[in-house]
Amino acid sequence: MVIDYNILITYGGIARRFKKGITIFFENNMPHFFYQILEGSVTVVSTNSEGKDLIQGIYHKGQSFGEPPLLIGRPYITSAVTSTDSVIVRLGKENFLNILNDYPEITLRIMQHLADKLYQKTYTSRLLVSHTPEEKITYFLNNIKATIDKNTEVKIPYTRQQIANFTGLRVETVIRTLKKKKNNGKVKIINHKLFY
Repeated sequence: MVIDYNILITYGGIARRFKKGITIFFENNMPHFFYQILEGSVTVVSTNSEGKDLIQGIYHKGQSFGEPPLLIGRPYITSAVTSTDSVIVRLGKENFLNILNDYPEITLRIMQHLADKLYQKTYTSRLLVSHTPEEKITYFLNNIKATIDKNTEVKIPYTRQQIANFTGLRVETVIRTLKKKKNNGKVKIINHKLFY
């Protein structure tokens, strides 16, 4: 948990239930709230001129999202949509800043959280400039594995479509590339589940 639930509520946070597929905020809107997930998950996406979504992140219970534009007072460059039925705490910007002033340890956690997001974005930018689909997928899988467990084979918790949306590839290309990687012994696919 980035910020303890009791602190959020004490400072005016309101928990609200959202059905799957509800947009929490839209690209180009001005931010006014800090969001933290109590249950469920949220996908943050940017959409290109052709209407194709590129996943910027998937956030789960205990994680927050959308802080950089809130902190710098700039419009969102992404939209946030619930991936599952979710419960999300929403806290006004002024109250969020009061928490950061009153709790230095929370400020440090937020800084670490934002640094991790920045690191992930930098890693993702390397992925997007890779030349081949295999390079893009390998970068993506290496990043996921590093966040779960570098030393053992891990189950990749994303669908082929989500991998396509993260990498900017077509889902058919992801399927074909993963099949090739499976035949070369670089990944395992067991009961349609991907292991790396």
